[in-house]
Amino acid sequence: MTMPPDAANRPLEGAGLDQAAIEDDVKRMVARELHDRVAQTLTGMLVEVENFKSHQVGWDDVLTQMELVQSSTRQVLTSLRQLLHDLRGEEQFSGGFVDALGALIARFGEKTQIAARLDVKPGWPATLTPPASLNLYRIVEEALTNVAMHSGARSVRVELELPSDHELGLVVGDDGRGIDIDANRPMGMGTVGMRERALLLGGELRIESVAGGGTRVRAIFPKDLLVPRESGQPIDLAARRP
Repeated sequence: MTMPPDAANRPLEGAGLDQAAIEDDVKRMVARELHDRVAQTLTGMLVEVENFKSHQVGWDDVLTQMELVQSSTRQVLTSLRQLLHDLRGEEQFSGGFVDALGALIARFGEKTQIAARLDVKPGWPATLTPPASLNLYRIVEEALTNVAMHSGARSVRVELELPSDHELGLVVGDDGRGIDIDANRPMGMGTVGMRERALLLGGELRIESVAGGGTRVRAIFPKDLLVPRESGQPIDLAARRP
């Protein structure tokens, strides 16, 4: 049998296509991470500085504002270092996903003065896979950023729920003014990033909103894709209470 003239090149062509797909995935991942960890913080800093410029202030106010800018700059640097840490594939959330999420929500409440709480339903697993922990954390982080910047909410609640025996759910709901969820409007990068992260975990993310009735970001995932095979023990909520 005579081999086609280009047959010897086909494996290399296939490898080239695989490499291109991998590079595209990496680019999308880095874009998501830069948006979630860096661009959002810088945008918040810009808004704060613009608001500050519109007020008559004294020297003490200037010093306070500079401290806030300094703190936000440290946060950006920390986020960049963490991104490099993640790209090297180092382990995350050694203290546990729920503890890390609780700390995030506490920081959010302190910074924004929006009442924020975490509600973990009975049966939520004590351990998640590292990719699940990271992507769920980033979804909540993005949703909270949107609450702070766009909702005008007075309170927000993050729920870790179990819609069924085979599913895990995440809900971030606020009591703000609501948003326009017209499907014909182009999605912002933050919303795209949240949905991509949900898809990476085999799940689906929906945003529900009513004018004046707040907004809910809700994502549902197959439980077996988020929980390590050797684990699955639920969190002991009684042991977590003070």
